[in-house]
Amino acid sequence: MSEPLKPRIDFAEPLKEEPTSAFKAQQTFSEAESRTFAPAAIDERPE
Repeated sequence: MSEPLKPRIDFAEPLKEEPTSAFKAQQTFSEAESRTFAPAAIDERPE
């Protein structure tokens, strides 16, 4: 018989909680800033 693709998971110890990832703080824009804000440079594709 062939070997398994993944190793066996041992559930003998209690599950550990995964650390929560830190998110960046929320940012709000004034109306003037929202008109000039560009989230990323967009390369236009030729059609």
